[in-house]
Amino acid sequence: MPEASTAALDTRVRSFLAGLSPDADSVDAHAVGTCFADPFLLADDTGARPVSRAAFLAALPRRERMFADAGLGPAALTGVTCHRLDDRYVLARTEWDAPRIDGGAPVHLASSYLLHDDGGRFRVLLYLNHQGLPGA
Repeated sequence: MPEASTAALDTRVRSFLAGLSPDADSVDAHAVGTCFADPFLLADDTGARPVSRAAFLAALPRRERMFADAGLGPAALTGVTCHRLDDRYVLARTEWDAPRIDGGAPVHLASSYLLHDDGGRFRVLLYLNHQGLPGA
């Protein structure tokens, strides 16, 4: 892939992913939900399972509470590495920092996404969490 195309893809993917983690005060669940296929595949250290968009949206407040219970604020996207698999699919490896509510070094988190690219927008087909929250 030409370097200019790679940079454009990285910019598009970074913009898309940044929209998945809005500030806690401005969460637009519908907007976040439309970024995911219905259903999509969620994977973590317990295995993989299909998740409906409705179940995912219902779980967002619980996820916010899990972060707070772990002493963390909302995670911010700090790094993205993209690999175009073909004309329609992109694999994005991401790094996030979640600030500690009581101060100190942020907690580093990693996740990967398999994205469908219809040419105009992305949609998450697979969301892979590489590790859980500390103390969760």
